[in-house]
Amino acid sequence: MDHPRQPGGAARIPLADRSILIPLGLAAVLYLVLITDIGFLLPPSMAERDFILNSMLDHLLRGRMDVDPAIVGQEGFTRDGHVYAYWGVLPALLRLPFAWIPGWQQINFTPWYCAAAVTLGLWAKLWTVRLVAAECPVLPRWLIRTTVVALVLSGAQIAFLRASIYQEVCFWAATFAALFVAGAMHGLLRGFTRTTLTVMALACAAALLTRVSVAVGLFAAFGMLALLHLWRSRRDLAGYARSHAAAAAILLIAVVATALINQARWGDPFTFADYSLYNFNTAYPDRLDRTVHYGLFNIERLPFGLVYYFLPFWAVTGADGQLLLSGMRDRLIDAVELPPSSFFLTDPLLLTLAVLGVAALVARRARQWPFRAEAMLILLGLAAAPLLMLTAISMNFRYRMDFYALIEFAAFLGLVALAHAQWVHTARRWMIGATMVGILGSIITMLLYKLGDFGPAQLLLRDGLTEYYA
Repeated sequence: MDHPRQPGGAARIPLADRSILIPLGLAAVLYLVLITDIGFLLPPSMAERDFILNSMLDHLLRGRMDVDPAIVGQEGFTRDGHVYAYWGVLPALLRLPFAWIPGWQQINFTPWYCAAAVTLGLWAKLWTVRLVAAECPVLPRWLIRTTVVALVLSGAQIAFLRASIYQEVCFWAATFAALFVAGAMHGLLRGFTRTTLTVMALACAAALLTRVSVAVGLFAAFGMLALLHLWRSRRDLAGYARSHAAAAAILLIAVVATALINQARWGDPFTFADYSLYNFNTAYPDRLDRTVHYGLFNIERLPFGLVYYFLPFWAVTGADGQLLLSGMRDRLIDAVELPPSSFFLTDPLLLTLAVLGVAALVARRARQWPFRAEAMLILLGLAAAPLLMLTAISMNFRYRMDFYALIEFAAFLGLVALAHAQWVHTARRWMIGATMVGILGSIITMLLYKLGDFGPAQLLLRDGLTEYYA
């Protein structure tokens, strides 16, 4: 397999041009409409939990790490008479530009910030497609356009469009992950310059201050990449230090800040949430016992996790009137959340490209790729976040967003691999068909997500899946 042209002489890819701005602008309007259910024309909902980040910022501005117990409710953690939230502080700090408005604490920013995060994440992905197209000029135009359509109208950009604080935090984390992937692809195709490494480090830092599970994958990928660069630069350590110094400083600051926040919240710099203090334990006393016996992450949950995220027959009622796999679920897992879904339904094109990308990377001919080692290490690192979700004590619909950095990075590699594949034109109808399936599947999934309730699905599906949604 031929590899793309070598880095160095390629033209600069603008951060925004017509190929990016036009679909991005149209998508931004669409996302706002879908997230708010056209609610931006009407008074916003006033769910108490939508103001948790407002309360967090309000307290931060007064030098406090806790939140208003009346707002956070059972989602809070009570320690030494104060109530804390487990969400990272960055989504709260992003509200700072509006803190001068009188009564800003009572403004529901969540729908707007959800739409902003989704749009910014899409910008990073469209820019990455533009980069791949520029570096692989023989790539079929129809494949580029099909990939753009899939990114804009399915998967991470559509299936999760529900305004809630839970989703907002995941949207921001996914946006930072998309920025990291954009930097990684730029590094693979054009070289890991000081600027590229700095952008990737900023994405890691932002993710750490937003959602730690996503940050684990980004830090793992960046760390292994940095070690590879260190090995290759072992005879020029001064040059390595110059190229990586800014990135290292950014990561160090983020780690120290996170440690201080954890210390203030939980009394331990290495604890991100102490579930022994979770207010919801009063409503679900079995959760504390399950945490003690199996931990927050356990490899025993992997089979159920694969079913939940890829083959969701767990939501089907068996002959005994119970949901399938209920024994495993009740023993190992706190909550399994609706709606049932699958990446095969919402992202068939990206999964196809991802499989092709991984297959090309491990193939013997891939040794010709100058970036093979870097790509493999980044893939391994990004796999950490999905592995955490597959073994987590709770499996919630929004946690699917932690998979997308891995899927999309592999999919972009798949595009590179297809640049010189002669057979790609024979798959045109299939790939366009997969895109249409993904769009329809994502829309259906989004509607089910909006219609459903948060919380353990087994308590909601006592009369069956069809009856619940009917």
